[in-house]
Amino acid sequence: MVSMLIFLGSPGSGKGTQALKLSEAFGYQHISIGDMLRQNVDEVTELGKKASEYINLGKLVPDNLIIEMVEFFFRNLPEKKPNKVILDGFPRTQTQAEALEEIINELELNLASVIYLDVQDAVVISRLSERGRKDDSPDLVMNRLQVYRDQTEPLLKFYANKNVLLTVDGNQPPEEVFIKISESIKVQA
Repeated sequence: MVSMLIFLGSPGSGKGTQALKLSEAFGYQHISIGDMLRQNVDEVTELGKKASEYINLGKLVPDNLIIEMVEFFFRNLPEKKPNKVILDGFPRTQTQAEALEEIINELELNLASVIYLDVQDAVVISRLSERGRKDDSPDLVMNRLQVYRDQTEPLLKFYANKNVLLTVDGNQPPEEVFIKISESIKVQA
């Protein structure tokens, strides 16, 4: 059976960092939706071709293509061994969350926990500005935070109602965040 963790949090909250640490420490397969999308584009798969049409125009890849990509991934996991998967960057919208719920039910997957890294805006801006990327200027970061609030924060209630939401103070140093998440995962295991 596939056991799944989902990471939610704003850009710069540390989702990728924590997912990577957990995958190394506990044998989870870290699935970054951004990486999966880039791989499909690079390998010129059918999904990649469709996604490229949006990416080349500077548009967001629509929910239905992202959902199709995630569903394809889960349908093609090897069945012989138990799998542990971390989803990083999915779901981001209510539509994606509802579609994932259907995939979970149909394929009889186990959603073990949704880990929400709660980080203050000032900390996010500081972290992202240290990376020095063009899209990490304070104005653009504030815009990304607003998009996050509009689209992704409603998922907190969605998963809280399913009793799978774990909120972690992501303002702490990464090592402390990792310890808190690790303890919670051990309790669930």
